[in-house]
Amino acid sequence: GYPLWYPEPDDNLPEACRDEGLRIGDVGIVTERGTFDVLFNICLPAEHPLNQRGGVPATFKQVQLSDPDVCKFRRADHAGRAISTKSICERNVTASIAGGNSTVAPAQLGLKLNFTSTSAEGAILVLPEGAGTEDLLKLDTFEKEAKENGESWYRYAYVDRGRTTINNDSLYLITGHHKASSW
Repeated sequence: GYPLWYPEPDDNLPEACRDEGLRIGDVGIVTERGTFDVLFNICLPAEHPLNQRGGVPATFKQVQLSDPDVCKFRRADHAGRAISTKSICERNVTASIAGGNSTVAPAQLGLKLNFTSTSAEGAILVLPEGAGTEDLLKLDTFEKEAKENGESWYRYAYVDRGRTTINNDSLYLITGHHKASSW
């Protein structure tokens, strides 16, 4: 996967798209700021508000998915889960609740993390409220679509949508995501 520094959807997206955020089938660019610039979605019809917003590439055709094509887990990662790079060899997450005996001192949730590392660099992501996932199971459909239409998608992004700072490997087709409400 590719972590986003700012995973919140663009406020200029249609409301339904802002509520759901990133979704399978989105085609876009990871910006220098660390956001995802959604250009269109190959799983939605051309008439969908997201695809109407900036249009779709000339070669656009909708890829229809059914429920068995996608694996979904609302609680894929439990609350307090710590995900780390391989250099983090030991980690211990402890959650605690303190206070809460009166309205003057409401309950506070604390999270304590201890770890050791074999490297001077590493990363740990803690999910205080857990996370959910969605993953495409039939990747061959998306691979075929990207191979057949990748050049058209790039031309659309560069010429039609004015994303002139992109490289040939800058477009992403979302095949799955991990979403958390806090981290």
